[in-house]
Amino acid sequence: MEDIGEIFRNLGHNFGGAPKKEEQNDELSTKINDIQSELYGTIEALVTRVRALEQQVAEMKVEFSETPSKDFTNAFDLMSPEELLGRKPEPIEPLSMDDVTSVRGFVAPAPIIEDEVEETPEQEIELPTEDEPLSGVETVDLDMYELLSDDNPNDLDASEIITYIESYGGVLNQEMKKKELLREGISDTDRKKVYALLEKCGIRTYKANKFRTFFYIGTESEGEKKYETYMAK
Repeated sequence: MEDIGEIFRNLGHNFGGAPKKEEQNDELSTKINDIQSELYGTIEALVTRVRALEQQVAEMKVEFSETPSKDFTNAFDLMSPEELLGRKPEPIEPLSMDDVTSVRGFVAPAPIIEDEVEETPEQEIELPTEDEPLSGVETVDLDMYELLSDDNPNDLDASEIITYIESYGGVLNQEMKKKELLREGISDTDRKKVYALLEKCGIRTYKANKFRTFFYIGTESEGEKKYETYMAK
């Protein structure tokens, strides 16, 4: 009876497959151990990253508290290019005019065009030599110089201009500084006083255009002719 009981006791057992199941169990156990090791490594990396982020946030809080009025307009003020972009910064090549494309919908303000002042070329006048006598040049009475003093700077400038007009038949307002007929650094107020002294001495003016005034000796009707003669030299 005992032999029969042993027979029935082993019913349902697969005596031929036991080694194969053990191999499978070993493989599954190895895979589980590998996955567990990878999970542990990933968790440790995440913990390290979280701690680093917490440290950065703490430093930023300190920086903001120390400089509350600072405006951050650049993201790179807060993070490095590697942290923000995930790569090293690359140089940016400047765009050429051919690469610029206009986009509809954007309206730019009208350009501010400054009033252009008409610049008239200044004509060089050759001074006569000592051997060349002055011809066709009007002179003024000596009484005109008596109206000017020798110690007032404005009177001295007016005297210089009158002498030049006597020699060359006239002078343009734009030439007075270049030919050193007016002193350096003269103010607009003193310049007007010099013009008033010239008018007082009998010097007439001819308005050639908006920016050019011609000073000469003669009658009012002779202004245009004398100006053309002066400019033709």
